[in-house]
Formats: sequence, C-alpha cells, structure tokens
Amino acid sequence: MQAKTAMGKRWAMAEDTWLIVLFLLPTLAFLIFLLWIPFLQGIWMSFHHWPFIGEPKWLGLQNYRDLVTADYFWTVIKATLIYSLTTLFQLIIALIAALSLNQKFIPLKEVWRGIMLMPYAMPPVVTGAIWMYLLDPDLGMVTHYLLKFGILSEPVYWASDPTWAKWVITLVASWTFWPFMFLIILASLQSIPESYYELAEVYGANLWQRFRVVTLPHIRGAILTAVIIRIAWNLAKIDQPFQLTGGGPGYETSVLSILTYRFAYLSGNFGMAFTVGLFLVAFTFLLIAPFLRGFQAQVRQAGRRG
Repeated sequence: MQAKTAMGKRWAMAEDTWLIVLFLLPTLAFLIFLLWIPFLQGIWMSFHHWPFIGEPKWLGLQNYRDLVTADYFWTVIKATLIYSLTTLFQLIIALIAALSLNQKFIPLKEVWRGIMLMPYAMPPVVTGAIWMYLLDPDLGMVTHYLLKFGILSEPVYWASDPTWAKWVITLVASWTFWPFMFLIILASLQSIPESYYELAEVYGANLWQRFRVVTLPHIRGAILTAVIIRIAWNLAKIDQPFQLTGGGPGYETSVLSILTYRFAYLSGNFGMAFTVGLFLVAFTFLLIAPFLRGFQAQVRQAGRRG
C-alpha cells in the first residue's frame, strides 16, 4: 500500500513538472527566436564586413582590432561611462523625493506624486525637445534668465562644447528618468510596517539611526533593482543623447549605442555595428554585475529572515 502511495506521488510530481515545462515552452520559444538566434547571428556577423547591400566578406577579428585601435574608441567608452553615471544623480534625487513624500506631515501626497511623475510620463523625445528649447543659446528661457541675473556673461552654445554637452545630457537624462526610481523606492518605503519605527523611537533612535537600521535594509533591494534597470536602459537607449547632440561634437557624447547606430544606419556596415553592440553587452554586464551580486545577497538574506 505504501509503495502504491509513493508511486502515485511520483507520478503526480512528474505530471506537475511536465505541466510547468509546457507552460514555459512559449516563453522559451520567444527567447530563442527573438533573443538568442539574433544574438548568435550578430556574433557571426561581427566577424564580417557586412554591407547593407552586397555580399558579406569574412574578416575574422579585423573589426575588433579596428574598433579598439580607433582614435575615437576610448572617447566613446568615456562618454558611455559618464552617461551611465547619470543613474547616480537619478538615485539621489529619487531617494530624497521618496523619503520626503513618505513623511506623515506632507499634505496632498497624491498631487505631489503626480507632479513628480510628470517627466517620466512624457516620451523621452518630448522631454528632450522641451529642454532643447529651454536651453537654446539664443531663444531659450533658461539662457535668458541666466544672462539676466548675471550667472552667464554670454550665451553658451553647449552643443559645440564637449564639457557643456555632457552636462546637458546628464541634466536632461536625470530629470527625465528619476521618477522611475522614485516610484520603486516609494513603493518599498510604504511597505515598511510603522511598528518598526515606533520600536526604534522607544529605543531612542534618532533620524539617521532610524534610516540606517530600519529604512535602508528594507529598501536596499528596491534600490538595487532600480539601479540595475536604469543602467541597462541608459546604455541601450540613444534617443535623448542623439536628439540633443547627435553624438557630437566629434565623438565626445557618442555612447556605444550611438556608435552602433552610426555604423549600422549611417555607414551601412552591420558587421562593425554588431561588433560595437557586443562591446556594449559586455560593458553593460560589467557595470551591473556588482549590483546583481548585491541583489542576490539581499535575496538570500531575506530568505534567511523568512
């Protein structure tokens, strides 16, 4: 009787396993046909000179050698790193805003939340166009008031100045995307039981101690998640940087994604475009790997607490 019962349990487990596999098949097929096959094809194309029209020509590692020895390569890597660091500015703004809005004494929280989400509710191209108008050296409102109050002595043609161009891209990207991180952090803050703060007050914890002991451990996972997503999105998107500066002057604001676009659609060299794309994948992984390890450690710690 016991043998039959054990056999029945094994059959039930096998049926459950096959049912899970059956449900996963559509997702697996989606990943294979829309992700892995194009990715492997891109690796193959990176070893060729692959024109938009014409026959591809095998080059071996020539594309990789040409890329890393090009004069602009390290300029592009530097621009990509700087642009990815806009995530830090977004995090600081989002954390301050979320902590402020989570306070009990703040009135009209729904209204303030809606106002804070407005930049993210608009398409990035729209926000880019708005800032291009505001910062226009001749007609922009921001330029007008900076000149009026003596902060600037003359208009700044930021699109032709490498330093100013980088600062403008950082400003626009931070203003556009910080609400995404704000929303994730605020949701995590609101999930913390109020009793934790009451207990901390009983033990005489000050504001900083309450943040360090109660708040930060509970929102660390949300912060890591938001940072990972934003770094990946920053490196993959080209709309705002390309709209604001076109990657110029020269290659000073050309991130790897813009360089990929230039090779693919302006030069028609898809082999080199995929070569740059593979560098972009590797660069993205290197940047998010420490945060992924931190997130995994956070999950393991939460599992032990559970």
